[in-house]
Amino acid sequence: MTPIETPRVTLREFTAADAQRWWQLQCDPRMSRYTADGGVQSAEEIERILRDVVCADYRTYGYGRWAVIHREHDQLIGFSGLKYLPEHDEVDIGYRFAPDYWGQGLATESSAAVMEYGWNVLQLQRIVGMVLPENTASVRVLEKLGLGFVRHEQEDGETVAVYAAERPLD
Repeated sequence: MTPIETPRVTLREFTAADAQRWWQLQCDPRMSRYTADGGVQSAEEIERILRDVVCADYRTYGYGRWAVIHREHDQLIGFSGLKYLPEHDEVDIGYRFAPDYWGQGLATESSAAVMEYGWNVLQLQRIVGMVLPENTASVRVLEKLGLGFVRHEQEDGETVAVYAAERPLD
């Protein structure tokens, strides 16, 4: 994947070199407050996830969650990207940012570029977003991206709201 630049961030594939910084970010419990996965427990787990999940998605599907680099600070601040969910046969848009970068519109900015990539490069027909309903900031991002509420479902013992958007007409 060629990196994607927006006015404030660059999106690129994660590499093994990102593991230490990603671990530093994940040590803040606010990073996983609204995730059903409960967060990561060790630097070794981060390395394994990057290698066996994130980078494996790039090889298997040709896309995945991408590192978001703040261009002014030249620093990894989170992720934004697409993930194929085989158990749902859906492509999910997801994002997670360091709390210092919350409320600045970076999730919307980076995810809008991800959506455009999904529609125009990958030629996806549908993109979903799965969010805990109490994560109102993330719900607002999905709505700004044009995803609409579809249903609630149970995921890992949690009630998750599913939002979706269909491919725009050309």
